Amino acid sequence: MSASATAASVIAASESTVSAAAAATGAAGGAAGMVATHVVQVGGANGSLIFSPSNVIAEPGDLVQFQFNAKNHSLVQSTFDNPCIPIQMMIPNKTDAFFSGFMPTNRTITQTTNVLTYTVRVTNKAPMWYYCSQGKHCQAGMVGAINAATSGNKTVAAFKEIAAKASENITPSGGQAGGNGEGAPAASGAASSAAGGEGGAAATATESGAGAGGAQASATTTGVALSTGAAGSLFHDVAARSALGLGLGAFAAFFVL
Repeated sequence: MSASATAASVIAASESTVSAAAAATGAAGGAAGMVATHVVQVGGANGSLIFSPSNVIAEPGDLVQFQFNAKNHSLVQSTFDNPCIPIQMMIPNKTDAFFSGFMPTNRTITQTTNVLTYTVRVTNKAPMWYYCSQGKHCQAGMVGAINAATSGNKTVAAFKEIAAKASENITPSGGQAGGNGEGAPAASGAASSAAGGEGGAAATATESGAGAGGAQASATTTGVALSTGAAGSLFHDVAARSALGLGLGAFAAFFVL
């Protein structure tokens, strides 16, 4: 896939109360021609190193919301052939890969308040691969995909097998990219650098207080995904805060494992 091929853009989310009703509303919206939301749990019960579900089948326009659970996980876009390496290291001119930053939290999978989230907007059916860059989580099987094949050579199971053999697990340089997650990643502040998914559009950074299930709508204007509930002024703070986020994020990663 060329670096210019659009695959996703990431929109901002916010620290919120997660409810089954909100998630159901997002899913029902898809049937009515509105935005459908797919929820992925980052980390499982008892600290298991998983993304659940590990493969989401989504249509263009759908949202995939990652909800972070206990430990200090991250979400990093990669390629199929190099599961534990950021995609931009394999495609040097790629400037729009998604990265959630580290998300330290004590949240249990059943907790519905103060949930850290990171949301990706899908713009076509091309597969997107991702992993957690904490410790050796990638090698331990903490990988996943959006729109991966369910049979053949490029399945999530095959991706996991390649990850298990990886010699290193790399965290992208710089702050959170592709938008910003709900809450402050690794205490880095509310905003950080913003860019879309594979060839995706840039996104604003915001701290919006949106409801769960990705129900917060977005609009795209000249390739920029805008949160309808966003505090627009935060976009101008992105550059200043991302440098601080990098330092604090790296510091936090050593202590919340």
